[in-house]
Amino acid sequence: MVCIQEFILNTGIFTYLLFLLFPVLGAGIKYVDAAFDEEVFNKNKAVIIAPFIGVLWAFTMILHPMAATILLAIILGVLIKGKIDNVAHAIGLISIIIFYVILWYVFDGVIIYFMPLFFLAAAGVLDEIGNDVISYNNEFSHNHSFGFQFFKYFFGRRHFMKVALIYLFIVAGFPLYFFVAFLFFDEAYMM
Repeated sequence: MVCIQEFILNTGIFTYLLFLLFPVLGAGIKYVDAAFDEEVFNKNKAVIIAPFIGVLWAFTMILHPMAATILLAIILGVLIKGKIDNVAHAIGLISIIIFYVILWYVFDGVIIYFMPLFFLAAAGVLDEIGNDVISYNNEFSHNHSFGFQFFKYFFGRRHFMKVALIYLFIVAGFPLYFFVAFLFFDEAYMM
């Protein structure tokens, strides 16, 4: 099984795989959110796909330390803010934990960058707080000043974590394709 990980990392398919997996994860999370929060999709189908999203999430985390760091930061951000608020999210989270531990043992572990993890998780929490403020505060829908509109756009699109990622790419030299993959994740979620 370790040969599969080496094959993926040592061939040209790694970047393309990230560009495929990240938006699939973002769209999967959006499907579950839309099913439970907006009641747009079938909740039973959301519960059925949640473990598959979790397995795919764990697989993506095991591919590279930066992928693991970004995806774990997303998990921590929503977990800290209490956004794991339905049965499908709970099933997905349990699936991620179980399959990540299994894959971690199969692939002899994967490094997680702990300082970037805490930095990105804090940015994720701030994104969630800002998004909650614009969602629940009527002032943002009525005030058309630049400051309010900028705040509404910035946190409505959850840009704080993107800015944090750009900072890490500049300061720590992480590969830029992880930022692009995260943009794909985020855009798929926003659709």
